[in-house]
Amino acid sequence: MRKILMVIAVMVVTVTASFAQTIGARIGMDFAKFSGDMKNEMDAGLGLHLGLVYNIELADALSIQPGAFFVQRNWKYESVDDNGKKFDAKVHSNWIEVPIVMKYNLDITSDIAIDPHIGPYFGFGFAGKDKETKEKVFNKNGYNMPNFDMGIQFGVGATFYGSAYVGLDYEIGFRNVDHDHDTSHNGMFMLTFGVWLPEK
Repeated sequence: MRKILMVIAVMVVTVTASFAQTIGARIGMDFAKFSGDMKNEMDAGLGLHLGLVYNIELADALSIQPGAFFVQRNWKYESVDDNGKKFDAKVHSNWIEVPIVMKYNLDITSDIAIDPHIGPYFGFGFAGKDKETKEKVFNKNGYNMPNFDMGIQFGVGATFYGSAYVGLDYEIGFRNVDHDHDTSHNGMFMLTFGVWLPEK
């Protein structure tokens, strides 16, 4: 995996030396969920994501966009307190995600452009806890969830007046996230807002 990431990094550096680049700042909300066997055990929870993207134009309508994000993947499940009252117990987890998407840039008007995009993402989990039981998400004595995930991110974004950005994305993880379930994978909807920073 390290060799793959190193090759990707070299490719990005090589490409950026020849093509126009733009940096974008991003922040938004996300709704993490599980597919497969874990689907009915955990409900989607609200989280935050923020980071930077680096858009590299390959042609008039085509670009590649690597990014780096801090991402909260949060879930909730129904629990019962000492008085027999039901409540939503919450599970929080923090990740660093590196998406690398290919974009098709389409001008709708002189002031509005959209960009359907798709590509892989790599996720590195570094902290997480069940707020009710105090079990740690990535600890082998807790949830024992793998702290590395990879999958596909796809979606569409819109840029207004060459600066303001809004996007809607979905991620599908490829790795099994629970050793007790054979078909459980990460999934996440992402609503993102941002700006393209002025070029020097």
